Parts: sequence; structure tokens; C-alpha cells
Amino acid sequence: MAIDHIGTRGSKAAGKAAVLGRARKSLVKALGAIALSLVLIGCSGIASDPHGSSTPAGGGFDTLTASGAERIKSQGSAKLDMTTGKLDKEAVGLPADAAKGPLIFAEEGRQIQISIAGPRGTVSGSSDTLRFATDSTRPDFKEVAFYHRLDNWEDLEKDVRDAVSRYGLDADDAEYWLQNVNKTRSPAELLNYRLGPGTSTGLAVTYDIAYDAVEPSVISIRVNPLER
Repeated sequence: MAIDHIGTRGSKAAGKAAVLGRARKSLVKALGAIALSLVLIGCSGIASDPHGSSTPAGGGFDTLTASGAERIKSQGSAKLDMTTGKLDKEAVGLPADAAKGPLIFAEEGRQIQISIAGPRGTVSGSSDTLRFATDSTRPDFKEVAFYHRLDNWEDLEKDVRDAVSRYGLDADDAEYWLQNVNKTRSPAELLNYRLGPGTSTGLAVTYDIAYDAVEPSVISIRVNPLER
């Protein structure tokens, strides 16, 4: 009887050992699968390529690489960091000696919502075109530009008055233009008129106005680093 009892206990122990062995093997396989999936994610670029997502890279700001420019176009928004007073090429993913920046057009029938964070405020607007100007001799962009197209005088007047308070454009100069562009006997001098730069955001913001009483008027908003 004792021998039978010992045999039974041995059989039970062997069974437990087999179960534990299978459990260990399952655990090892599971851990291996997890490790493999992480490797594959890394190889696929999902974890390492911030431009694969719909969220701008660099703490919420956009880059200007090919994929960054495509994201701006497809998502219809651009958020740029000029809190240092300038937009460095390397900070947006481009080489410091890049001879030009991207020219980004909105998708047909859409606008790009633009936000440029400056040292003391934000320049914002919506446009169908976003342009970056530079040359190979400087590590930053000398100008970021976008365009407001306005169908009527009321919207144009509001845009100009808002720019006076938001960007620090000269109020007297703006008022002179608003009061005289429709009255002057030689309007050519006022049909294409420059207001600014205003510097209240810590950036130089200029309004280049191409006024047309019949067709949509165009304001070119030019954002430049302050001259030092």
C-alpha cells in the first residue's frame, strides 16, 4: 500500500511539473511575440517617424520636411514655432544650408489655418497658400508669408483694423489708407499699399495690400524676424 501511495504522489508531481513546463513555454512564446512586435514596429517607422501621425511633431509644432508639408496640406493646419524670434531650418527638419523652403498649397476648396507663435504673441490667419523664403547663406527663414483674399470692403476694413491692434501696425497710417483709398483722385498710389511692420508680437508683421474695388482684394501677410 505504501508503495502504491508513493507512486501516486510521484505521478501527481510529474503531472504538475508537466503543466508548469507547458506554462513556462507559453510565457516564453508570449514574451517573444511581444518583443518581435516591438521590433517590427520600430522597423516600420511607426514609433520613430512623428510625421506618420496626424499630430505635429516637436511638441505640437510642424516640421517642413516633405512629410511635414504634406501633413500641413492634408490636415489643413500649420503651427510654427518662432518664439525665439526666428524659424531655424534645422528646427523644422531641413538642413541649415537649404536654398529654399516649401511652397504649400491648400487642397482644393479648403484653407490652411495658420498659427505662428512669436516671442510676445501669435500671428494667425487662414490662407490657400503658405510660402517660406530663405537662401543657402542663412540658417533660418527670412520670411514666412500667407495671403488673405477678401471679397468686400467690410471684411478688408476689419482685417486692417484687427492687424493694428493685434500686430502693432501704425494706427495713423492705417487710418489714412482706410479713409482715402476710395477717395483719392490718383488712386494708383493707394491701390498697392504697405502697412507695417508691426512688432508687438516680437516679429515683424507687414500687410502688403493689393486693393481692388471690383475683384477680391489680396493682403500679403509677411512675417519676418526683427532686424538685430
